[in-house]
Amino acid sequence: MDDFNTIRLKRKTIDKFKKYSKKTSPSYSETLDFMIAFFEDNHLSPYDTLRTGTTSLSNILDKRMDAIVSILKNVEETQLKPTKKMLESLFEEVEDMQPLKTEKKDFPEPKLITEKEELTYYRDAYFKKQTELHELKHRFKDMVEKFKPVKHTFSTNSYVMKITEQEYMALKNGMA
Repeated sequence: MDDFNTIRLKRKTIDKFKKYSKKTSPSYSETLDFMIAFFEDNHLSPYDTLRTGTTSLSNILDKRMDAIVSILKNVEETQLKPTKKMLESLFEEVEDMQPLKTEKKDFPEPKLITEKEELTYYRDAYFKKQTELHELKHRFKDMVEKFKPVKHTFSTNSYVMKITEQEYMALKNGMA
Protein backbone atom coordinates (compact mmCIF):
# COMPACT_ATOMS: atom_id res chain seq x y z
CA MET A 1 0.00 0.00 0.00
CA ASP A 2 1.27 3.45 -0.88
CA ASP A 3 2.12 5.85 1.88
CA PHE A 4 0.57 9.29 1.75
CA ASN A 5 2.22 12.51 2.86
CA THR A 6 1.02 16.05 2.96
CA ILE A 7 2.43 19.15 1.36
CA ARG A 8 1.64 22.62 2.58
CA LEU A 9 0.46 24.82 -0.27
CA LYS A 10 -1.41 28.07 -0.57
CA ARG A 11 -5.19 27.78 -0.70
CA LYS A 12 -5.36 29.51 -4.10
CA THR A 13 -2.86 27.05 -5.60
CA ILE A 14 -4.72 24.06 -4.15
CA ASP A 15 -8.02 25.24 -5.66
CA LYS A 16 -6.43 25.67 -9.11
CA PHE A 17 -4.82 22.25 -8.87
CA LYS A 18 -8.09 20.57 -7.83
CA LYS A 19 -9.93 22.06 -10.83
CA TYR A 20 -7.16 21.02 -13.20
CA SER A 21 -6.94 17.54 -11.69
CA LYS A 22 -10.66 16.89 -12.18
CA LYS A 23 -10.19 17.48 -15.93
CA THR A 24 -7.10 15.30 -16.30
CA SER A 25 -7.23 12.23 -14.09
CA PRO A 26 -9.21 10.63 -11.26
CA SER A 27 -6.62 11.24 -8.52
CA TYR A 28 -4.35 14.05 -7.51
CA SER A 29 -1.31 11.74 -7.41
CA GLU A 30 -1.80 10.69 -11.03
CA THR A 31 -2.13 14.31 -12.12
CA LEU A 32 1.13 15.23 -10.42
CA ASP A 33 2.83 12.14 -11.89
CA PHE A 34 1.65 13.10 -15.40
CA MET A 35 2.89 16.67 -14.97
CA ILE A 36 6.31 15.58 -13.73
CA ALA A 37 6.63 13.02 -16.54
CA PHE A 38 5.72 15.69 -19.11
CA PHE A 39 8.42 18.07 -17.88
CA GLU A 40 11.05 15.33 -17.68
CA ASP A 41 10.24 13.78 -21.07
CA ASN A 42 10.35 17.10 -22.90
CA HIS A 43 13.38 18.40 -21.01
CA LEU A 44 11.46 21.45 -19.85
CA SER A 45 11.74 23.48 -16.72
CA PRO A 46 8.76 25.25 -15.15
CA TYR A 47 10.83 28.42 -15.13
CA ASP A 48 11.35 28.40 -18.90
CA THR A 49 8.95 30.38 -20.96
CA LEU A 50 7.25 28.47 -23.71
CA ARG A 51 8.59 30.78 -26.39
CA THR A 52 12.21 29.98 -25.63
CA GLY A 53 11.33 26.29 -25.50
CA THR A 54 9.85 26.33 -28.99
CA THR A 55 12.74 28.32 -30.43
CA SER A 56 15.25 25.99 -28.86
CA LEU A 57 13.15 23.08 -30.11
CA SER A 58 13.15 24.52 -33.62
CA ASN A 59 16.92 25.02 -33.38
CA ILE A 60 17.35 21.38 -32.36
CA LEU A 61 15.13 20.27 -35.25
CA ASP A 62 17.07 22.44 -37.69
CA LYS A 63 20.34 20.91 -36.52
CA ARG A 64 18.87 17.42 -36.88
CA MET A 65 17.65 18.18 -40.40
CA ASP A 66 21.09 19.52 -41.34
CA ALA A 67 22.65 16.32 -39.98
CA ILE A 68 20.23 14.20 -42.03
CA VAL A 69 21.00 16.18 -45.19
CA SER A 70 24.74 15.73 -44.67
CA ILE A 71 24.27 11.98 -44.10
CA LEU A 72 22.25 11.68 -47.32
CA LYS A 73 24.89 13.62 -49.26
CA ASN A 74 27.58 11.34 -47.86
CA VAL A 75 25.59 8.25 -48.89
CA GLU A 76 25.11 9.67 -52.38
CA GLU A 77 28.81 10.39 -52.82
CA THR A 78 30.16 7.17 -51.33
CA GLN A 79 27.57 4.64 -52.48
CA LEU A 80 25.26 5.86 -55.22
CA LYS A 81 27.67 7.64 -57.55
CA PRO A 82 30.18 4.75 -57.72
CA THR A 83 27.32 2.33 -58.34
CA LYS A 84 25.97 4.55 -61.10
CA LYS A 85 29.43 4.75 -62.69
CA MET A 86 29.80 0.96 -62.59
CA LEU A 87 26.40 0.49 -64.23
CA GLU A 88 27.23 3.04 -66.92
CA SER A 89 30.52 1.30 -67.65
CA LEU A 90 28.69 -2.02 -67.98
CA PHE A 91 26.24 -0.55 -70.48
CA GLU A 92 29.08 1.04 -72.45
CA GLU A 93 30.67 -2.40 -72.77
CA VAL A 94 27.40 -3.82 -74.05
CA GLU A 95 27.06 -1.10 -76.68
CA ASP A 96 30.61 -1.68 -77.93
CA MET A 97 30.13 -5.43 -78.40
CA GLN A 98 29.66 -6.77 -81.89
CA PRO A 99 26.47 -8.58 -82.73
CA LEU A 100 26.58 -12.33 -82.26
CA LYS A 101 27.11 -14.46 -85.31
CA THR A 102 24.47 -17.07 -85.89
CA GLU A 103 25.22 -20.27 -87.69
CA LYS A 104 22.67 -21.51 -90.10
CA LYS A 105 22.29 -25.25 -90.05
CA ASP A 106 20.95 -27.01 -93.07
CA PHE A 107 18.94 -30.04 -92.15
CA PRO A 108 18.50 -32.66 -94.85
CA GLU A 109 15.05 -33.30 -96.17
CA PRO A 110 13.41 -36.12 -94.24
CA LYS A 111 13.02 -39.33 -96.15
CA LEU A 112 9.44 -40.06 -96.93
CA ILE A 113 8.45 -43.63 -96.27
CA THR A 114 5.28 -45.43 -97.05
CA GLU A 115 2.75 -46.55 -94.52
CA LYS A 116 3.67 -50.19 -95.10
CA GLU A 117 7.37 -49.53 -94.42
CA GLU A 118 6.49 -47.67 -91.24
CA LEU A 119 4.23 -50.52 -90.12
CA THR A 120 6.94 -53.14 -90.70
CA TYR A 121 9.51 -51.00 -88.84
CA TYR A 122 7.33 -50.72 -85.72
CA ARG A 123 6.23 -54.37 -85.94
CA ASP A 124 9.88 -55.52 -86.03
CA ALA A 125 10.74 -53.27 -83.08
CA TYR A 126 7.76 -54.68 -81.16
CA PHE A 127 8.74 -58.30 -81.80
CA LYS A 128 12.34 -57.55 -80.85
CA LYS A 129 11.23 -56.11 -77.49
CA GLN A 130 8.89 -59.07 -76.96
CA THR A 131 11.73 -61.57 -77.44
CA GLU A 132 13.95 -59.57 -75.05
CA LEU A 133 11.15 -59.62 -72.47
CA HIS A 134 10.66 -63.37 -72.94
CA GLU A 135 14.39 -64.01 -72.45
CA LEU A 136 14.44 -61.81 -69.36
CA LYS A 137 11.50 -63.70 -67.87
CA HIS A 138 13.30 -67.03 -68.38
CA ARG A 139 16.51 -65.67 -66.82
CA PHE A 140 14.54 -64.38 -63.85
CA LYS A 141 12.76 -67.73 -63.46
CA ASP A 142 16.13 -69.53 -63.51
CA MET A 143 17.48 -67.13 -60.85
CA VAL A 144 14.45 -67.64 -58.60
CA GLU A 145 15.00 -71.40 -58.76
CA LYS A 146 18.52 -70.87 -57.37
CA PHE A 147 17.13 -69.40 -54.12
CA LYS A 148 17.32 -71.82 -51.22
CA PRO A 149 15.54 -71.26 -47.87
CA VAL A 150 17.67 -71.03 -44.74
CA LYS A 151 16.00 -71.65 -41.39
CA HIS A 152 17.37 -69.93 -38.31
CA THR A 153 16.57 -70.94 -34.77
CA PHE A 154 16.59 -67.49 -33.16
CA SER A 155 15.78 -65.12 -36.03
CA THR A 156 13.49 -64.97 -39.03
CA ASN A 157 14.02 -67.35 -41.88
CA SER A 158 15.69 -66.08 -45.05
CA TYR A 159 16.68 -67.12 -48.57
CA VAL A 160 20.17 -67.48 -50.02
CA MET A 161 21.05 -67.47 -53.72
CA LYS A 162 23.41 -70.32 -54.56
CA ILE A 163 25.49 -69.17 -57.55
CA THR A 164 29.16 -69.10 -58.45
CA GLU A 165 31.17 -65.92 -58.81
CA GLN A 166 31.19 -66.26 -62.62
CA GLU A 167 27.40 -66.57 -62.66
CA TYR A 168 27.14 -63.49 -60.45
CA MET A 169 29.41 -61.44 -62.76
CA ALA A 170 27.45 -62.62 -65.82
CA LEU A 171 24.20 -61.64 -64.10
CA LYS A 172 25.63 -58.26 -63.10
CA ASN A 173 26.91 -57.53 -66.63
CA GLY A 174 23.67 -58.75 -68.18
CA MET A 175 21.60 -56.29 -66.12
CA ALA A 176 23.67 -53.28 -67.13
